Amino acid sequence: MPDRSVIAADEGRFAKLTERQKRYLRHVFQHRTSDEIAHFERVSARAVDKQLLLAKGALGATSRFEAARMFAEFEAGVERFYPASVAPTRPEFWPLPLPLPTKRAALNILSWRQVLAWGGIIAIATPIALTVAAMVIIALSLLIGVNPK
Repeated sequence: MPDRSVIAADEGRFAKLTERQKRYLRHVFQHRTSDEIAHFERVSARAVDKQLLLAKGALGATSRFEAARMFAEFEAGVERFYPASVAPTRPEFWPLPLPLPTKRAALNILSWRQVLAWGGIIAIATPIALTVAAMVIIALSLLIGVNPK
């Protein structure tokens, strides 16, 4: 959640705008040109450009379209998104979570490294398990006295 001082600073920037500048920014947000705005507001296109330039400077925007977007977000009550001060941590690689749903985690979302690790484990363990199973079957058949011929 943004700091209250940042919110107050944002409100202060938008409070500097005149009603005329706010109207013009609303028009720009609707993708209207200076000539169209001038026609609607019954002023000259140069007067529109001058007011939009002042509004852009007051908001610290790089273009009239960015200023219009910032003002529209402010009017809609959208909070600014601030970059995280701490980078997100990587998901733990080890111990590997089971690739099956459990009571604790109904949906397992494995990272690509964990999926690759499980693929390797299964690729190595399957032939070993089949070999051991075949050896056990042969050993049991010899113990019971069944001739494998």
